[in-house]
Amino acid sequence: MADNYVANVGTGGSTFASDDIGGIHHPRVKNEWGADGTGTDVSVAAPMPVQASIETSQMTVAGTVVAPKYAIIDAATSGDNTLVAANATKKLRVLALWYVASGTVNVRFEGGAGGTALTGQANHVANTGAVLPFNPAGWFETAANTLLNLELSAAISVDGSLTYIEV
Repeated sequence: MADNYVANVGTGGSTFASDDIGGIHHPRVKNEWGADGTGTDVSVAAPMPVQASIETSQMTVAGTVVAPKYAIIDAATSGDNTLVAANATKKLRVLALWYVASGTVNVRFEGGAGGTALTGQANHVANTGAVLPFNPAGWFETAANTLLNLELSAAISVDGSLTYIEV
């Protein structure tokens, strides 16, 4: 039996859907979304756009699910130190990192060996470093098909780790 009700019964009013709960009609509504003056009915083909919390095992970039990846920072060569190999079709976006330098050294992240500077130089003395906390938009990224490089001004050990995604 339908629990619907008619508004303005004597004047040929409209019928509305409802659910009778304990003798009280609760209106049944259909969700829709859209800009002012428009409406898209929620369906499997047109789901309601929502922002979900970030899961630790995956996140989305432009609607595509990506899994965070991790790399060790273990560099000690003056000049170029490859941290993450290039992906033939994607960019490498750094979401978080930390590192500590064992001595006085300038540190810079680059896209490609001897390539494009992705950060400015960070000047460190012994036992100092940096922490870039999780940033879902990313701190910096390489171009597609470009490795992530750590350039050091001297042969000083720099150690840490980073979290990145391929976009």
